[in-house]
Amino acid sequence: MERIIDFLVISLIIVVVIILYRLLLKKLSKDKVNMESFCTLYSLEKNPVSGEVEFYFVSPDMIKVEFSIWRENEKVLELRNDYYKQGGHIIRFDSKSLPDGEYFFGLVTSKQRTVKRFKIQNN
Repeated sequence: MERIIDFLVISLIIVVVIILYRLLLKKLSKDKVNMESFCTLYSLEKNPVSGEVEFYFVSPDMIKVEFSIWRENEKVLELRNDYYKQGGHIIRFDSKSLPDGEYFFGLVTSKQRTVKRFKIQNN
């Protein structure tokens, strides 16, 4: 009889742990970020770059996007600040307008800031 009680107690503890685990997973999944509502910024095909560069990003919906170039934490150049419809977009930039060196390009929306590194080497 004592072995049956021990077995039932252990079974009850296992069931309670499983229930608590499932509740925890359910709670954590509620705060999950929906990546489909963010822009996707693609890396450059060639790095270092020279001459004209094409930056490519995909917008999930009509959204205002500020597309800029930074050096360290300082904005060097704002290329675009406009609304973009859903789909892929190319922003062209002549890298000869900036001196050679390490830079970051990226986009800023009301929901995100996405940045990637690139190097300008025109000489």
